[in-house]
Amino acid sequence: MKDCKTVVVKLGTSTLTRGSKHLNKAHMLEIVRAVAALKSQGHKVLLVSSGAVAAGREQLNDPKLPALLSSKQMLASVGQSKLMEMYERFFSIYNIHIGQILLTRADLENRERFLNAKDTLSALLEHDIIPVINENDAVSTMEIKVGDNDNMAALTGILCSADMVILLTDQKGLYDSDPRENKDAKLIREVTEINEDIIKVAGGSGTTLGTGGMSTKVKAARVATMAGITLVVASGDDPQIIADIVSEKAEATYFRPQLSKIQSRKIWIQAATKTSGSVVIDDGAVQALMQDGSSLLPSGIKKVCGEFERGSCISVTDSKGIALAIGICRYNSDEIDIIKGLKSHDIEEALGFSHGAVVIHRDDLCIES
Repeated sequence: MKDCKTVVVKLGTSTLTRGSKHLNKAHMLEIVRAVAALKSQGHKVLLVSSGAVAAGREQLNDPKLPALLSSKQMLASVGQSKLMEMYERFFSIYNIHIGQILLTRADLENRERFLNAKDTLSALLEHDIIPVINENDAVSTMEIKVGDNDNMAALTGILCSADMVILLTDQKGLYDSDPRENKDAKLIREVTEINEDIIKVAGGSGTTLGTGGMSTKVKAARVATMAGITLVVASGDDPQIIADIVSEKAEATYFRPQLSKIQSRKIWIQAATKTSGSVVIDDGAVQALMQDGSSLLPSGIKKVCGEFERGSCISVTDSKGIALAIGICRYNSDEIDIIKGLKSHDIEEALGFSHGAVVIHRDDLCIES
């Protein structure tokens, strides 16, 4: 379908509970209805959902617990399955399947685990399944936590190459002053640059508005827009706003990227000047990369130089040793050494598994000038 987008929708605890101690099931059903409608239009949708701790608290009849991290982790452990059970039941009304993904910072900082998570999301979307993502609160500590689900939503947008990330909250968006204190505060409809002024009106870290609120959303917007993704902050009071946001008609704040996803990606690759190794390609592959704009297939690789992991940035050279490009590889050096010269459909037989048909995708390949 034309103009179909990949959209990440982040649902905070306050949106799911509507300010109460427990999940508001009627409101959750309305959110699911809105997501199902968006999906029926051909869009790909991912959910980043809070609510596990609230679900656990309700499941255990509001226990009195010590103020320890382990208490919160226990509630999350109990509540996560309950939360997913609700989503599964609600989405089944619309014959939609869901899949759960729990992430920590370690999953996003390690190259191979990042690519594995990316591949899992791609597979779910390819098979018409909605991923439901949350931080793995049952095991996360401060050292491995992403930090908040606003940031998780932005990072999920990068993982799935989203077109848009939507943060549903208890505010219509970013205002030029605190709307709870100033009745004349005006909604900022569009932000094209996250500068000091924007950070200041978001509240910084020393105000009520900025504590776990708008400040974290602006930080998430910085992450998303740097990756070429539009991020939108909007009120979750009426879930039907999701369709209006995607069609650019909502009363909300749109944070706009200055570069496209591909441009942002390639600038990042160029900045990652430290390469871990290289591959030498044949003349046919040189033609495909330099003139046809193709991905690098294993059939065009003649030699592997150095040792590197899957997800490393490597150099691509011709048979004379001239550097042609740098890119992010989908296989490690040992695996490429085994599949070099083979057709893509022979990868699984040679390795016993496959990370896809290409060694470096064209979107992850930056031609040397």
